[in-house]
Amino acid sequence: MTKKRQHPHSHLLRLSRLNAADPLPAASRLISAEAGVSDPDLVKFDYAEYVSQHEPGRTKLANMETATSHGPLGFDEYHARHWAMEEFFWHGVPGDAWHPLDAYLAENSARFTPAATTQLRRWKEARVGLYEIGDVAQGTVGLQEWDPLTGAHSGPPLRAIALNLGGVGQYSGQRGRINLTYVSPWSPEAGVYCALGYSTMVKKRQAVSEIALVMLGLRQPKLACRPYPWKASGAAEAEAERVWRGREWHGWLAQRLSFPFQAFVRQPPKGEQRIETVTELVPSEPADARNFGIYLTVVLDGGKEAMVSGLTGIIPTELASANWLPIAEYHAYRQWAGPPPGTIGGPAFTRLR
Repeated sequence: MTKKRQHPHSHLLRLSRLNAADPLPAASRLISAEAGVSDPDLVKFDYAEYVSQHEPGRTKLANMETATSHGPLGFDEYHARHWAMEEFFWHGVPGDAWHPLDAYLAENSARFTPAATTQLRRWKEARVGLYEIGDVAQGTVGLQEWDPLTGAHSGPPLRAIALNLGGVGQYSGQRGRINLTYVSPWSPEAGVYCALGYSTMVKKRQAVSEIALVMLGLRQPKLACRPYPWKASGAAEAEAERVWRGREWHGWLAQRLSFPFQAFVRQPPKGEQRIETVTELVPSEPADARNFGIYLTVVLDGGKEAMVSGLTGIIPTELASANWLPIAEYHAYRQWAGPPPGTIGGPAFTRLR
């Protein structure tokens, strides 16, 4: 017997039992009730269930989840599928004219007033981002978009209701942390936005990491939500492995990489990621590259210091750059073939003064 996959928002089922005894904060209910949406969290759950369980949404979502888990966000397949689901809810399948929210509202046209329908359509304006958490007051939380590439705020302060379990109460005591989530307009006349629920929260110093990669990827869903060529099918993967086995990687990369470029670079001694400038491919003979791997020079501290790093510790910040795919393919090769034999047991980094 096949066990039914649990929907990531199934925890909202509890709200249908708790709502009478523990309603949304008054401010949140008034903001939404003006347009006839008294419980937007429950509407989101109903919407998510409808489009993920009924055709054509069910098949479209399943295909998008699989494609995303085999592409740039596939370094964490479990969360890649959930983020693909969120992207599907708010923007649909990249390049597909069918939108799940439009289908849901059409199916429920008798349930929502015209004003409520207009308000719910604002969810289509959702923007994924890293948001610094502010104070919690009167049923809303303060949010301000934060850019991992500059380490500075990149948008104005916002007030938002929240559709996650516990509402804005989840953000109490979290001021200054960074939250990866989707945020949409909700009640523009009141200056209120809507944090759409699914999120990842970290300390600010941890935000230049995988969650920044997820955010930057989801900003370009046509690239993030499709499989890598070598993951497109079993046959494609087998052919890639055959080619990788005989490829002279240093020469192949030298023909494809352009410098300089910004990248997430793992730093010694603990491998924490920072955004640095990569300036060159370190020269190497083919035999040395096979035995010791591929290395790039990274400039640190405004040029005061340099670091030679293995290519597997480098990820470009720009998904659309010409460097992304060849570097991703080398990473996939290393994951398949294992580390270069000459590096086993050796140091991960070499610093140059």
